[in-house]
Amino acid sequence: MAATFTNYSGPIQWPFRAGVPISTDFGPRIPPCFGCSSFHKGIDMNPGNGSPIQAISAGVVRELSRIDNGGLGVYVMVDHNIDGQRVTSVYAHMQEGSVTVSEGQSVDVGDILGLVGNTGQSTGPHLHFEILLDGTTPTDPYAWLSERVIP
Repeated sequence: MAATFTNYSGPIQWPFRAGVPISTDFGPRIPPCFGCSSFHKGIDMNPGNGSPIQAISAGVVRELSRIDNGGLGVYVMVDHNIDGQRVTSVYAHMQEGSVTVSEGQSVDVGDILGLVGNTGQSTGPHLHFEILLDGTTPTDPYAWLSERVIP
């Protein structure tokens, strides 16, 4: 495992129990595939195909897709109330058949949402992870979590 982050047992955690390699950062990039964007709204985390993905905080599942329909592929979006602000976490490119939650379901920090896969516009198995402030505005998830996951 990579020393990209350290997880602690708190109200906000990383989407994996231990540090994993991060292959693509937040921000401008050269699109890695046809149809991929030139501005990356999240980070790409590489723990290995089939690795369990956990909720970063307690919240409610806002939206999901259980099938690969391009773009984000199989994904889950969870709305959280963190410090009085609506924050949405996005978990994309999951394996088909791996989503363990339903829309409207409450989740706790650390609950397993699904498994790392290679669905949608993806160049290999990874978790595309986003943080959306007020449910719509992308922010750097690495910086955001680094400030909030504390011992």
